[in-house]
Amino acid sequence: MRTLGLVAAACVALAAPVAQAQEFLDSQKIIQQLLPQNTGPVVRSMNGAVKRGINIQGQLPMEVDLPKVSMTINFELDSVKLTADGMLALRSLAKALWDPQMANMSFQVAGHTDGRGDPTYNQQLSERRAQAVIDHLVNFYEVPRMMLVPTGYGVSRPMDPTNLLNPLNRRVEIINVQPLS
Repeated sequence: MRTLGLVAAACVALAAPVAQAQEFLDSQKIIQQLLPQNTGPVVRSMNGAVKRGINIQGQLPMEVDLPKVSMTINFELDSVKLTADGMLALRSLAKALWDPQMANMSFQVAGHTDGRGDPTYNQQLSERRAQAVIDHLVNFYEVPRMMLVPTGYGVSRPMDPTNLLNPLNRRVEIINVQPLS
């Protein structure tokens, strides 16, 4: 009888889904991915303080290849409310953004969704989630709002284009747009 109980318990344990802990990038890995790879000047000018004054708003063209980091920032289902894991992931991002190497840089906070649901709704949700990330970084870590630009891409740029329902497609990208300035 006891053996049968142990076998049943083992079967239940094997059948239960394995909980996977979210992997968080540490701030140094985030910094490495966000820094421009070339070491030369981005803007050629007689005066190093002069910039082209380009204001980066809206979606970037797909062909633009900029330093970026893709992060899983978890939200409650169909919501802009961050989960505890989402808040922990943003802690590392905030630490990276406060690094002196990131000073005077601008970043697009790009929200993405998977293919579930209405495309128009997903677009709006991705925009609201990008703004929620910025609001959290500003309110809890005092990251300067002027260095962050929210943009939503909805399902238009999936990580896994062969499976639009793949959870990997639900993400937030932080894109260093400073090289465009």
